[in-house]
Amino acid sequence: MIGRKLVVVGRLLMMPLIGGLAAVAVAPSAHAEDSVTYEVLSTTPYVNAVNVEYYDHSQRILLENVSLPWRMNATVVDANQPSADGAEVRADWRPSAAPSRWVTVRIYVRGSLICENTLDVGNATCYGRTHFKN
Repeated sequence: MIGRKLVVVGRLLMMPLIGGLAAVAVAPSAHAEDSVTYEVLSTTPYVNAVNVEYYDHSQRILLENVSLPWRMNATVVDANQPSADGAEVRADWRPSAAPSRWVTVRIYVRGSLICENTLDVGNATCYGRTHFKN
């Protein structure tokens, strides 16, 4: 009789422990937000301003007719993700695009370059950690 009571008490004590372990096992891992630096520049005198789109706090922000060079610090959920939670910067200079009118877009995380794209077609973009450098 005493042994049976101990088994019942043991089972009652194990239920919250098992439930707590299950909750910890399925809980998402914590990830601090990333601080990123976006940069847009041109080495040609013919491209002085562009339209810039970038993500900050999971929101897309559009700035029109931005003077170059341009640099902005922002916060994203995970700079490595090419999504609304990740880092992304885009420059659009299509009205003044022409051969050899180069524009470069870059993303830095904690001072390290994670993406760089240089084009002369009127639109250049970097998405998160795509290891894309041209």
